[in-house]
Amino acid sequence: VVAEPLVLVCNRGEIARRVLRTCAKLGIKSLSVYTKPDALAPHAREASFSVCLGDNPREYTNKERLLQIIREYGVTAVHPGYGFLSENEEFCEAVAEAGVEWLGPRAKTMHDFALKHVARGLAENAGVPVLTGSPLLSSVAEATTAAAKVGYPVLLKATGGGGGMGIYICRDQKDVEANFETSQKQGQAFFGNDGVFLEKYIEEAHHVEVQIFGDGEGGCVHLGERECSIQRRHQKVLEETPSPLVDSGLRSRLTEAAVSLGRSCCYRSAGTVEFLVDGITKDFFFLEVNARLQVEHGITEMVHGCVDIVEMQMRLQIPGLAPEGGVSQILKTLGGIETTGHAIEVRINGEDPARGFQPTPGDLGLVEFPVQSRELGVRVDSWVETGTRVSPHYDSLLAKLMVWAPTRQEAVQKMAVALQATKLQGTPNNLQLLKAVVDDSRFKAGDTTTKFLQGLNFQPRVVEVLAPGTQSSIQDWPGRTGMWHVGVPPSGPMDSLAHRTANALVGNEEDAAGLEFSVVGPTLRFHARTLIALTGAQCAGATLDGQPVGWWQSIQVSAGQVLALGAVNSSYGLRGYLAVAGGIDVPLYLGSRSTFPSGKFGGYQGRCLRMGDSLPLADPQEGAIRYAPLLLPPGCCPAPPTPCAGSPAGGAVQWEITCRLSSCGCCPAPPTPCAGSPAGGAVQWEVGVLPGPHADPDYVQTEFMDGTFYTQPYSVHYSSNRLGVRLEGPKPVWVRSDGGDGGTHPSNVHDHVYAIGAINFTGDHPVVLTVDGPSLGGFVCPATIISTELWKVGQMRPGDSVLFKKLDLAEAHTQLLTTDAKLAAIRSIARGEQGACTPSDVLKHVARAEATVRNGAAAVGAAASMPPSRPLIHRLPATDAHPGVEFRLAGDRYIQVEYGPMELDLTLRVRVHCLEEALKQAKVPGLLETSPGVRSCMIEYDMRTLHPARLLEILLSLDATLPQPHDMTLPSRIIKLPMAFDDKWTHGAIAKYMKSIRPEAPYLPSNIEYIAKNNLLDGGKDEVRDVLFSASYLVLGLGDVYLGAPCAVPMDPRHRIVTTKYNPARTFTEEGTVGIGGSYMCIYPMDSPGGYQLVGRTLPIWNTFGRAGPFSPSKPWLLQYFDQVQFYRVSEEELEALREQFSLGRHELNVTPAVFDVAAYTARCDLVKDEVQALKAKQRAGMDMQLAAEEASLARLAAKKAESPTANGPMSTDDEEDDSIWDTRPGCCKVMAMFTANVWDVCVKVGTRVAAGDVLVVLEAMKMETPITSPKAGTVVAVKAQQSKLASAGTLLVVVQEEP
Repeated sequence: VVAEPLVLVCNRGEIARRVLRTCAKLGIKSLSVYTKPDALAPHAREASFSVCLGDNPREYTNKERLLQIIREYGVTAVHPGYGFLSENEEFCEAVAEAGVEWLGPRAKTMHDFALKHVARGLAENAGVPVLTGSPLLSSVAEATTAAAKVGYPVLLKATGGGGGMGIYICRDQKDVEANFETSQKQGQAFFGNDGVFLEKYIEEAHHVEVQIFGDGEGGCVHLGERECSIQRRHQKVLEETPSPLVDSGLRSRLTEAAVSLGRSCCYRSAGTVEFLVDGITKDFFFLEVNARLQVEHGITEMVHGCVDIVEMQMRLQIPGLAPEGGVSQILKTLGGIETTGHAIEVRINGEDPARGFQPTPGDLGLVEFPVQSRELGVRVDSWVETGTRVSPHYDSLLAKLMVWAPTRQEAVQKMAVALQATKLQGTPNNLQLLKAVVDDSRFKAGDTTTKFLQGLNFQPRVVEVLAPGTQSSIQDWPGRTGMWHVGVPPSGPMDSLAHRTANALVGNEEDAAGLEFSVVGPTLRFHARTLIALTGAQCAGATLDGQPVGWWQSIQVSAGQVLALGAVNSSYGLRGYLAVAGGIDVPLYLGSRSTFPSGKFGGYQGRCLRMGDSLPLADPQEGAIRYAPLLLPPGCCPAPPTPCAGSPAGGAVQWEITCRLSSCGCCPAPPTPCAGSPAGGAVQWEVGVLPGPHADPDYVQTEFMDGTFYTQPYSVHYSSNRLGVRLEGPKPVWVRSDGGDGGTHPSNVHDHVYAIGAINFTGDHPVVLTVDGPSLGGFVCPATIISTELWKVGQMRPGDSVLFKKLDLAEAHTQLLTTDAKLAAIRSIARGEQGACTPSDVLKHVARAEATVRNGAAAVGAAASMPPSRPLIHRLPATDAHPGVEFRLAGDRYIQVEYGPMELDLTLRVRVHCLEEALKQAKVPGLLETSPGVRSCMIEYDMRTLHPARLLEILLSLDATLPQPHDMTLPSRIIKLPMAFDDKWTHGAIAKYMKSIRPEAPYLPSNIEYIAKNNLLDGGKDEVRDVLFSASYLVLGLGDVYLGAPCAVPMDPRHRIVTTKYNPARTFTEEGTVGIGGSYMCIYPMDSPGGYQLVGRTLPIWNTFGRAGPFSPSKPWLLQYFDQVQFYRVSEEELEALREQFSLGRHELNVTPAVFDVAAYTARCDLVKDEVQALKAKQRAGMDMQLAAEEASLARLAAKKAESPTANGPMSTDDEEDDSIWDTRPGCCKVMAMFTANVWDVCVKVGTRVAAGDVLVVLEAMKMETPITSPKAGTVVAVKAQQSKLASAGTLLVVVQEEP
């Protein structure tokens, strides 16, 4: 009885998928293996069965573990692919001894051909020509003697090597001495054999190989030759068949030699005999035998009628699969196939040609391949997809792109088209190089040797990051739009005016991606000619190849030039901007290239730049880099503010952000000096704001707004960033004593969607919500900065002061159109559309554009037609049939619609849902997005195309037609999530808050005990726990903090425990943390700031690329409106295991379809209304006590601050040494890891004296060793690198103290 075949694919990547495809085609069951780094790889999910090998990435070569799997699963055949154990004779023998078929040559064949010196002897015995060489060499002395005898140049080769490892060209004795031990080490490390020999090196060599297939009994046939000469570091880059070098006579001799060798050793299955061919004499010499399936076998299949070589391997050896006629028929079939046409393959590798082909592990943000089919003559073998994380632990091969055509010329043309259709964006790769190779005239002529790449005229369109600067990131404008309703911030430039101006100066469209940097600018090497522009905060010492460069102008840059920006001039702003013609070509994520570092997506690898990054440049518009450099004349650029009176050089400045624009300039007018200030003294910038949505008289007293908020400056707190700019200054005078159901503090309201630029009071502390800020929260916002003024917030430094000035909608509208017109004028001039322009011409064009806008606004009476510029622009009172509605102003981009009283009434949320649906059906031009809150809806619109008065008219009309929500039924889901209650992660976040922000509060150190006290729960923490695990939380909003985080309320009002929020907010909360704020539950989707009281931790609710579980690329968030979330309790250990399995798509959530029946919900609430009233009275008493405790705590902190101004600063730092301490030590040079890699060797220790260029550390990634050298002479004062440990890109390795 023949057992049912089960093939174990002992490999990963594209070759594993290749074998699995054949198994599926033949109806054979398959078993794949994977390590944790490959858990999401396609081969792990495409097999009939899969087994995880564990955390260790090297487990693919754990022979004992694989043999155990073979026994446990009843494997009948093993396909090893290539690499790993594919040529490991010991494993092959063990598989055979277990009675399992090894789909490939026998162990003895592997042994003989693995040792290159033995293989040479076998070749000679078979009559195959070999190069002059040596036996195995045991010492450097033997090697130098042998090299002298053979004659230089020679190749020093590890006998067990392959894939270019352990091979070195030596042109003299010094080269032999330098590389001998390295070749030994690599041979031992990668192949378990430190044997080394050498042979003659042919200068004008072609690498040609012959595909053979043997039956293991002496029968052998060939399937033609392949040209593989184009290589880097002895590894193939491009292969083609047939070889353009080989004529019929040479082909006959090559294939006869290969078949003779195969027959002489009774070769079994597929293999490759490799030769070196002298391009001048056409003599050929044996190189090696690859006793396995070859990487480039696919193109051989394509020119042989698309025969499946893997299928033939299986039919040869798996019982029951041999064709009619037996094994001999396989050789007869293969040998009888005629070669037709021409096929080419390119290897797409994760490596950076601009940096010596260094490996580039990281995330692929976009993967697209051309349409493939046999009929089209296009084939792709790959293992990567959008979102794949390329590991540093494995080979760099990402994909093989293959084409077939009737002629070589047509095949070359088809490959060029296929490469253009291929996109792999994210971590760098060699696509640009491959395009250059295929376009090279030598390649088109078939003139390729192993030195081909040395003569390639290739300038990669990349910018290499030599030094990253501070918080340097890729941003585009307007950023990630249309995602605010699920908590995805727009990101984009903090100073949008500088960013947009830079793009205009180089002729880019406004959405082109550029660089933003803070405090210190990057140092960049441009590998291709281009045009750049620098704007924003100026770097006084900026140079291009040592020559000073100016700001607010475009600059031509030649290939190879280095732009060194240095420190931002502290007398002007914080952030600078760099635009490049065509833009920076990183992948789009959710519609934008902007970086959101907190969410770890967008931009370059979802983070700020690091040393060694390669930024790809998009192709500019036709002729863009030929534009004449453009300099904005004086009066067109923002002038730097002067320091406040009495402030030292580089000290604080005062910003009064105004709405005024220069009547003739391109940018805002210079700041006005403070009255009575001496020359060079303080200046004021006025921040133009519109009142609302939550100001006087409903939330904040009018006397405070008019007498304080708009007249007294606020100072910028040091804890400010792209998420928000924290301010210090006058505390608001509240109208209310508390937030009711929204929370215990008067700043609390029911969760609503924030406007970008809102001045948000978290407790008594204002924060300007900026481009990376949260979308949904429960705090009051008394004013909102208009969109064209928000750029100035991006230039504020800690210690600066800000004065808010109230504007009206007409001013905001005019300013918006004027800014657009000015930038359009600059772009037109930069593109040469206005002809040659002098500085005075530039001023005239810009002034004309501004005048056109202003005259047009006056002609249509824009100011008179605007709604009133006040927080509440319209109100409909409540009636028996309507809960009442308020339309509130939220800057110049938003109107907030609020239904009913400030109470938690779920029918109001249903009404908001109906309004959103009505707006969706209406398809209003200029309406950008609707984002629901608990009882509100934020309407974002574009005032350029949708007038605010017209929007208000539409909203009123639609509101009048909305159905009554009381009898509605909405689709829902019950989702059960595990939660570790009162866990170590929440304890860590609380401890960090107490150390760095606020050492005492009623909710410290235990948030859960505070919740019990605030609600007067007799059972204390246990009762809080019972409520949490009994409640069913209805999701009312998404993005409550960020990224799909739910704003959810218990459906049973008896479960609605009430809390206040942190005052001020935390700066850190662990991803997955569950918090309670007001009456609402939230799950934090990422590490982020927050204000909710923390109770536990659950599963991730955001998956960036949507590659696992219930996520998808278009919906990377878990929850949706009106879901019902229920928690069940697990231990911390259980949660860790579940989180890991869930992230890998191997834990299925318990999700049950349901409905939210409004009538049934209302009826249940009516049944328990007496209990709820008693609970609220009890909560009111508890809240009063905790509010008193909060006031007492704040008073104590204020007293301490009065005694010591730094008392409320950071209390302490983490115990671990902070690497940033080396930034301020004179003469210290930090040496960082340029890419993620294993630390192969640490060559120094503290105290070692080094010269510039000395090797400090050796990194190994993707089978490549990279020495990291000292940039300066000095003494090693710190060593952070640890041998055999993984070092992430940007990790500190060594610190060198420079010699004086």
